[in-house]
Amino acid sequence: MKVDKSLFKIVQHVFLISILLSTLMFAQEQQAMKVIYETNMCATVDDVGALAVIHGLQNRGETELLAVCLNAIGDTDGAAAIDAINTWYGRGNIPVGTWKGPFPDPDTSRYMHVLTSFPHDINSKSAPSALEIYRKVLAKQADKSVTIISTGYLQNLDELLRNEPDLVAAKVKELVIMGAYQNDPEHFVLHETQKAAQNVIQNWPTPLVFHLLGEGIMTGSGLKDTPEENPVRMAYSLQLGPDFPDNASWDQMTVLYAVRGCADYFKKVYSGKGKLVNGYKWKLKKRHDSYLEALLPVESYANIIEELMLEAPRWNPKKVIYDTDMCADVDDVGALAMLHAMANMHEVEILAVCFNEVHPYGAPAIDAINTWYGRGDIPVGIFQGVLENPHDSRYLELVAQFPHDLESATAKSTLEVYQEILRDQPDGSVTIISVGFVNNLAELLQTDPELIKAKVKELVLMAGTTDGGGFNMNQHNLSSVSEYVIREWPTPIVFTDPGGKIYTGPGLKDAPVENPVREAYYKYFNDDFKNRPSWDQITVLYGVRGLADYFSMGTTGKGHLQNGFEYPIKAGHRTFVKPLLSDEAYAEIIQNLMLRPPSK
Repeated sequence: MKVDKSLFKIVQHVFLISILLSTLMFAQEQQAMKVIYETNMCATVDDVGALAVIHGLQNRGETELLAVCLNAIGDTDGAAAIDAINTWYGRGNIPVGTWKGPFPDPDTSRYMHVLTSFPHDINSKSAPSALEIYRKVLAKQADKSVTIISTGYLQNLDELLRNEPDLVAAKVKELVIMGAYQNDPEHFVLHETQKAAQNVIQNWPTPLVFHLLGEGIMTGSGLKDTPEENPVRMAYSLQLGPDFPDNASWDQMTVLYAVRGCADYFKKVYSGKGKLVNGYKWKLKKRHDSYLEALLPVESYANIIEELMLEAPRWNPKKVIYDTDMCADVDDVGALAMLHAMANMHEVEILAVCFNEVHPYGAPAIDAINTWYGRGDIPVGIFQGVLENPHDSRYLELVAQFPHDLESATAKSTLEVYQEILRDQPDGSVTIISVGFVNNLAELLQTDPELIKAKVKELVLMAGTTDGGGFNMNQHNLSSVSEYVIREWPTPIVFTDPGGKIYTGPGLKDAPVENPVREAYYKYFNDDFKNRPSWDQITVLYGVRGLADYFSMGTTGKGHLQNGFEYPIKAGHRTFVKPLLSDEAYAEIIQNLMLRPPSK
């Protein structure tokens, strides 16, 4: 019988639309599925595609990616590559853990190292162990709420099970495994991981779902039309070639089931036996285990997966104004470098930089740094009032010799810049990060308090609460001005004081000589590179990323200034950050950001 091709296409399109509609209804009815992604991202590239699918699903509100754990260490760039992908999607704060144990005969990767050239701030050295990540992340979740997606080897899960079986039993809803059913040597014989696989399959306390679907489900060619800044595109290009041929989608199928369940996509089979190459066998009915069978044509799966892989990032950068006394000390420069690195990572939008010192080279030096990072159009305002005993600088004049197009004579006042920028922002959307004196803020507060109240979400001040306010609140005879701001500022103020023993800067020695941040540190130390405390960088870290896993909030007690003024510490009003990490851990985070090159 001759089939009408046009009719066939219509039927196929109707079928795909029905699948799409059921998917949308499913997404609206369900809460976001909490997932941890276990991956051996290295030798093959479908792991990368699967991570892209997770981010696409999170964009649609269907899932929440709690962490990514790497179970292959064939390439020491793995943690950085994963973080680069997460960062591209605007989620560079997702924890990444790695396997820290032995790994015989490791794989090699065609793409991992190149992905480290994309913005990121985690590497294999700084990434904690997967066990540490599992402990921390699972402990915070509701019981039976987490699905673990395993697309690689099982040694991370083996270690978790041996150390925290009760935590697994309490928090994990389901473990979805790509492989291991009906003799799958590829995943659980290599690198001596078969014993780990046997322990997990034998003793895991919650249901296991297995599958080996993915062959013939060809995806990836559409990445050719995504931006070159997309690390997923780069990985597929390096792995498969610049023509972007399609690739099988085993790991993407794992994600599809883990997040959306069977839906109209899969059928679960609960009977049968599984087998490993070492002879270990198990029955599926042991824990209500199952394996998946496909219900759709391979082309339908490919369309669903490809659409998710091509989902564009939905960045929501924090809007920040940076108020700095960049002059006598150099940590202000390091903090501005951090802000630019975070802007490259889509974490922050630098709305303006306001200079609260008085120095003829302040504005051009700041503009030179912004220009180096490709953001020479960022407005720079300068304090045009009188400041008692202005400081000199070892580096501003030299930094001002780098390319820039703003001079102090043509720079606007900080009051003008604040008013112009704030008026254009949504209500309650702007964070002001102040790492210097508060003279600019006092002038704004005296002139336009209602604008602050409407537009500013939070003021982050680099100042202590128990040391009289320290240098920033009292220099230039500004204690009374600081008192006025602390007393009258209409939105929450968070004080940050850690940083005195967090040393950064020497790594700039290896930065390009064209980098003005390098020049500032070099001249500050009289033609040398030495450690410098990181007060201002800590302020930026909190100002952009919030508490995260870095800080806790102090909400009780009293703060005071050197002039005797006292103020209450109170949640939602005046609070201070308390460090949770070691000085060395903060230093590594900060230095990695300070050393990030400008975006291409």
